[in-house]
Amino acid sequence: MSSSAISDDEGECEIFNGFGSSPIKSRNQMRTTKRWSFHNNNARPNLYDLPVDASTGGPPRRLSDITGIDGVHKAIDPVYELGGAQLYSTESGRLFHAGKIIIALAGLPGRGKTHLSVSLTRYLRWLGVKTHSFHLGNYRRASAEDDITHDLFVPTPKSEKAHAIREKAVNECLNDILNFFKADKGQVAIYDAVNAIPEFRLELHEKFTELNIQVLFIESLITDDSMLIKNIEEAARLSPDYVNWDYEKAYKDYSERINVLAPYYIPMGSQDEEEQLSYIKFVNFGERIELHNSNYGYLINKVVFYLMNSRIKSGSVFFARCYKNSLDYSYDPPLDEDGIKYARNLTRTLIDHLKSQGKNYIEENLKSTELKRELSVDERQPAAGVDGVDDDSLVVWTSVKKRTIQTTKYFREKNIKIRHRIQLSQKNPGIVGNLSDEEIKQKFPDEYAQYDMDPYHYRFPRAESYHDLAIKIEPLILEMERMSGDILIIADDTVLKVFYGYLMSCSCYDIPDLDFKTDEIIEIKFNAYSNSAERIKIKEYDDN
Repeated sequence: MSSSAISDDEGECEIFNGFGSSPIKSRNQMRTTKRWSFHNNNARPNLYDLPVDASTGGPPRRLSDITGIDGVHKAIDPVYELGGAQLYSTESGRLFHAGKIIIALAGLPGRGKTHLSVSLTRYLRWLGVKTHSFHLGNYRRASAEDDITHDLFVPTPKSEKAHAIREKAVNECLNDILNFFKADKGQVAIYDAVNAIPEFRLELHEKFTELNIQVLFIESLITDDSMLIKNIEEAARLSPDYVNWDYEKAYKDYSERINVLAPYYIPMGSQDEEEQLSYIKFVNFGERIELHNSNYGYLINKVVFYLMNSRIKSGSVFFARCYKNSLDYSYDPPLDEDGIKYARNLTRTLIDHLKSQGKNYIEENLKSTELKRELSVDERQPAAGVDGVDDDSLVVWTSVKKRTIQTTKYFREKNIKIRHRIQLSQKNPGIVGNLSDEEIKQKFPDEYAQYDMDPYHYRFPRAESYHDLAIKIEPLILEMERMSGDILIIADDTVLKVFYGYLMSCSCYDIPDLDFKTDEIIEIKFNAYSNSAERIKIKEYDDN
């Protein structure tokens, strides 16, 4: 790969508004950004082939989008893109108490590596860590030719053309990772590749260790045949490799790819040469975790903790605003007649939507289970990890406000699990409760000016900020990550905005402007590559 200078093309201002958000007015977002292309050889320096002491970056460089509906693949603007739960920021954008880290995945196709890389990126960005996923498959697709067979995927292809394409893709991907660290001041790079043999893994470790970049391998292993089949089915439907393919042909092709590569794959730790490596064996997506050379620092320990709570998801997360969202913070009345009607419509709309997706588990649950008493707010809730372990399940979370609890009345009658979470309480507005923006501006002009500059982090006197909510709900985010089935969250829109910001990888500056309407349910769908959001209109049923 030849060395070349970095171009300095100026791009238009690109402001990412979250789903349903209004135009952003804060000065924090009104910036011009530069965009750089991953696959433009003339737009990045060659750092991979340079000596260690020559590996320096050029002018600041921005990574281009890969794909996806949420923001997890978006370029990171060091000023604009801040995670919702970031505890502090630094001039470099890196946390003080953690160095540079490359997380290199390993494992055969169909083992959930891409899902893992994307979900880890989402979580670390939420914590304010400058993280980016580098999917080797994207580089391979940019270079591959139609006449290349599965020989391309084995560590030592017989075809010279396949070998050249493979070498080019790996070098470009690793070069972009080095640029991410050097020019973009990145902190965690996630290298999503098979890394099938010890020679590859040792070379990777040596190269980055010389550059004072910590190397952690995560090997994803699947021993559960049913889980493997589900992963292959999802890849055949959703992988960028199979766009516009017939499903049966895609399933067959992907299965053949796995069978061709499997004889070459050597599990980590099988050979003494890898004794020096730090790695985690991630078995059946969290069923078992094995650590090797586990003298880890702060960030990698956060990664391990996240892995302990991570599962592959089949269900969706649904958001619904609580009835009379605008009530005073301290006021807690029961549902009135219109509120009861809203509860019926919400319940029936969601159940009808689930049925339209072929999910009939609610009716089946009614046939097989006697009506169970709902746990009261004062009663102990089950331990985390008990709910939502089955794909065919629905759990409803509410705050402890009377109107959110009573909104679940018709779900409870269908034996659906209801959980009340005090962390879902709305953002405390403090002294400006029930005041309009104009009234706040007149009565508290100095405070309003600070709020207008940064509505996410600023808190009025005796109030909470959105950032406070983000810190408060982190245990619920990890509990949600453990759940495989569907979950409905009924809460104030301030809480829903923060949850949405995590699931859709929004910048914290977008979150206050998200617009949740009272007559809609928002569905967040998971897949390995990106999350997507859809609106579901709450229907008016005649028999109310």
